[in-house]
This record gives sequence, structure tokens and C-alpha cells, in this order.
Amino acid sequence: MKVWLVGKDGQLGQSLIAYFKQNSSLLNARFKIQSTNKSDVDICNSASVSRYMAMFKPDIIVNAAAYTNVEQAETDIELCREVNLLGTNNLAKAASHYKIPLIHLSTDYVFDGQSVSPYLETDDTQPLNSYGETKLQSEALIRAELKQHLIIRTSWLISQYGNNFAKTVLRLSKQHSQLAMISDQQGCPTFADDLSAAVFKLLMAIDSGQADWGTFHYCGSRAMTWFELTQQILDEALKHKKINSKPEVVAISSEAFALQANTKALRPKYSVLGCQKIKQVWGITRPDWTCSLKRLVDKL
Repeated sequence: MKVWLVGKDGQLGQSLIAYFKQNSSLLNARFKIQSTNKSDVDICNSASVSRYMAMFKPDIIVNAAAYTNVEQAETDIELCREVNLLGTNNLAKAASHYKIPLIHLSTDYVFDGQSVSPYLETDDTQPLNSYGETKLQSEALIRAELKQHLIIRTSWLISQYGNNFAKTVLRLSKQHSQLAMISDQQGCPTFADDLSAAVFKLLMAIDSGQADWGTFHYCGSRAMTWFELTQQILDEALKHKKINSKPEVVAISSEAFALQANTKALRPKYSVLGCQKIKQVWGITRPDWTCSLKRLVDKL
């Protein structure tokens, strides 16, 4: 199977490439991976996408490219819409034209956070910010254009790659004796390596003929706040000797943080995703979060 991985420079893109290399003895016989970034193929340009499709002729597209800066999206909405909507639409149309599947990564931020139980794939969506709105609209574009699709909603992605919360916490811990972290937003941190393993399980199942298309949730196995996640990252970092001392972590409300940091984007207070469907349909289970955290911090 020839796989076109879009977004090779992002957190998930880098993790997917690393996962493929680490498991090459198992995956090389089944997959040929061609990964691209914007300089290789501009997905916001339909002609660029068409030229690449004609040249590489993939059997499936994995779209890990997105505009993900939640705060910046409030002022840079046109670029956010261009990447998340126009780019996704071009990929969906190309996949439809060549009659191949598309795996597209989406987000827990399509929900408004008013639920008190984990969100299911069938629950109503009501994004609170521009990023979430464009990701929800990208899902609709795919559903309208292409039957053979998998939309994978994930949450709070962290890894050893790029800019993300885990790396920020370690950096700040070396600069400050006290960190203020939000304690009233709850979600499920997701280690990008775990999500990569799930994506490759989907690819292997599709390659074997399974075709249960639709929308699925996949995230880390434990719900927590940003305050709790910070504590866990720092405790594990101390064990791994990634830091010499642990700063004091102070709980702060979303409203207080917004005033302090002058942020504009609203975030859902509760965005825990229910992941029963992906287990029932595809047999994909989530690793224990404690093990995922240890592996993450070891790689930071």
C-alpha cells in the first residue's frame, strides 16, 4: 500500500515517520510511505495536489497537516481557514477522484465542553473558537465529498516533537520557581506515539480489506486538568533527572489565566472523548496513561 502522509513536519507527522522507521521490519513489506510538507506539496493549491497525486499515485492519504495554533487562529482566521478548509477540501476531492480513502485528524475542540460525560462521536458539536470551527467544517467537507474516510478526533496532543504543552512545561520549569496552570479544563492528554500506533493499525486493517468508514475518537486513557498534567510531567521528569528541582505549581481558573495572559480563544471546560467505538469497530485499545507518560518524558 502506497501511503501519502501530509504534514510530515508536525507533531503527529514526525511521530508517524519515526514509528514507521522503528517498526520497519514489520511495516516495510506492507507500506511505502511518502511524506510531504508545504514546500513539497501545497495542499491549498489544487493543481499542486493534482500533480502530486498523478506522480505518486497513492492508495490512501493520511492528513496530519493542520493550522493548530488555537490562540493565533482568532486573529489569523484567513490562514487558519485556508489550511484547515481549503487544504482539506483539495485532499478530499483528490481522494474522491482517484477513489482512494482518506484518514483525517480532527480535534476534541469541536465540542463546547458542556457535557458531564465523555463525548461520543454522535454527540452534538458546538465549537467555541475559530480553530475548532474550521476543524468541524473540514469534517463536513470530507463527509460530503468522500464515503471512504476516517475522521479521527484526538485531544491534547503531546510528544517529543515540535511545540507542545509537555515541552513548554519542562522549559518553564527551568526558568521559574512557580508555574500557574489551569485547573478547570479537563481533557485526555494523548501521546503522539500512541496515536501513531493507532493510525498504523488502521492502515493495516484497511490494507487487509476492512472498511468501516466514519468518525472515531482516540485519545489518552486518563482524563485530567492542565494543572494535573503539569504535576505528572514534572514528577516524572524528576525521576528521569530531566530537571533538578520541581517548581511550585499553582492552580488557576480559565478566566484568571485569560486575564493574565490576555488570551482571546475560548476553550471547552470539558473535552473528554469516549473511545469505545474505535475499540469495538477496529479493535484499537489505548495504552495505560502511566506507561505513555513515562515513555514521553524519557524521550523529551
